[in-house]
Amino acid sequence: MKPLHILLMLGTVVVWGFNFVASRVALEAFSPEQLAFCRAVLTLAILLPWWRPLVRISWQLLAAALAIGTGSFYLLYRAIAVTDSLTTVAIGTQLMPPLSAVLAFLFFREHISSRKWLGILIATLGAVYVAGGTESSVSLAALGLTLLSVLLYAVGSILIGKAKSVNLLNMLAWIAALSLLPLGLLAAASGPMFPDPGLVQARHWLAFLFTVVFSALIGQTVLFHLYRNYPVSEVAPWTLLVPLFAGISAIAVYGETLSASLLLGGAVVILGVWIQQSGGRAAKGAAPV
Repeated sequence: MKPLHILLMLGTVVVWGFNFVASRVALEAFSPEQLAFCRAVLTLAILLPWWRPLVRISWQLLAAALAIGTGSFYLLYRAIAVTDSLTTVAIGTQLMPPLSAVLAFLFFREHISSRKWLGILIATLGAVYVAGGTESSVSLAALGLTLLSVLLYAVGSILIGKAKSVNLLNMLAWIAALSLLPLGLLAAASGPMFPDPGLVQARHWLAFLFTVVFSALIGQTVLFHLYRNYPVSEVAPWTLLVPLFAGISAIAVYGETLSASLLLGGAVVILGVWIQQSGGRAAKGAAPV
């Protein structure tokens, strides 16, 4: 990779790592339902210049919008809201590539090499170790929500990959648009659709803008631009640094402590994902951050 592209990818990884803290800050004023809904509204508003009509909305795009735009982000925000360890959530999101590979094998009969199976097994064992070493039932529940979020994101990513090619920004706009109704209903069912303006301070708005503009839109655009110019196996391993920066930012902002079992289990997960990602062509996409 060119030095400029390395800097872009490294900057994206740092942003994604800090995004866990930014999301928690935003969740001080937003409920998970409100944050997911407002995220879709702002995303669509920003992408309106690139939003183009489609001849027809395929079932793959509709399912991807429900999986990614509705379910995945809502569950991730719910996990961040309840956890007492942001690093645990960050480690859980790293299971997206192995889950994508398994789903592609089960439903599309894509070939998985023995090296990839080894990586998937190691990553799974690491996740089990993290779960077993988690003393807090709250963090364990958050890890479960994170895995469900990652599973939905993996399903949506595969469906988009199998669907007819759509411009990236147009696709993101359609995912946001198709998510508005279910997220709006979810937010309305849980209470007010928007947070109380009197409770939202400047730092909450800044955190919200950070999660949407820098983490989601700019981060995903950089990632997919690099995917088009380099082999996936050369780009994807950089995302393994996300838990590192998530842990650093959680320690700096919230004073979190990292247990030995969390560090060891996280290292095993990252090792497994690295083996799986380096074993030939890797699954495209990044975790929902």
